[in-house]
Amino acid sequence: MDDAVAGARVLVVVLTRQRDLAAARDEGWYRIPLARAPRAMQAEYLAFYQTAVFGDERWAVRYYAAVRAVSIRERAALLPDEPAHPRASQRYYCFALGPLERLAVPVPSRRLRRVCFIPTTFDLLVSAHDVAELWRPAETEEWEGIWGAGVNARL
Repeated sequence: MDDAVAGARVLVVVLTRQRDLAAARDEGWYRIPLARAPRAMQAEYLAFYQTAVFGDERWAVRYYAAVRAVSIRERAALLPDEPAHPRASQRYYCFALGPLERLAVPVPSRRLRRVCFIPTTFDLLVSAHDVAELWRPAETEEWEGIWGAGVNARL
């Protein structure tokens, strides 16, 4: 693995609906509500933790994708088939993604735990044997801003 890729920042996000995996895979995007976004959001990649709705693929990180751009859009624009949703007018970060890639070895959660967002690195993602190993030690540098001066610095 290339050193630049090994140290790349990854944000592990949660998939709670089949529709969200389909959007990442088929349409090339993922969303996070501004109101619930983690403070540490710099990332060159998103990795996807799948919950119980994914049957045999549940409770593991199996897929990742490169972040190509980030924008802010209303939920209704992202999900036009849900116009009456209570949060239809709320703003979301919309991540434009490269192709969805499958990890060679999935990262399972061996214990049931609530996962929200996990800032990590690509080398930890591909070497972890459990989701608990994805958390970076507290003494590492803090991630600030949304992609800093990188992707979409104007946000």
